[in-house]
Amino acid sequence: MFTAVVVASLLAPSADLNEAAKKELKALEGDWTLVAWVTNGTERDLPADEQIAMTITGAKFTFGKYGNGEVIAIDSTTKPKIVDFQMLRKPESGVTNEGIFKVEKDTLTIVVYLGEGSKRPADFDAASDKDAQTAKFVLKRTKK
Repeated sequence: MFTAVVVASLLAPSADLNEAAKKELKALEGDWTLVAWVTNGTERDLPADEQIAMTITGAKFTFGKYGNGEVIAIDSTTKPKIVDFQMLRKPESGVTNEGIFKVEKDTLTIVVYLGEGSKRPADFDAASDKDAQTAKFVLKRTKK
């Protein structure tokens, strides 16, 4: 479930995104595949039959069987870059997930806080801490 939340946050649409945010999302558009994740201090590479497809279109995203999401804020001027998103489920939870992300060539890495309240991860190693309540998702751009 938390994997879906992370993916959803990157792909969801935001009504009030500024031009810089829209440009950042445009660069993320396309098809991605979740190939690895880290949670509770445990890293897991996903075999091909367990990999999850994610499609980003504008601020909206689809994350395999986990559903759709909406990016409500993205800031590429910070270090690390930040992203806030919501999963679009019924009934709506109203929970905003706070995360950070980076793109290196064809690899998208997202670290998101999954606990109660607000607590944006400070770095990309946050998911290595067993008690951090964060997850790190590593996605590869799908080649056409």
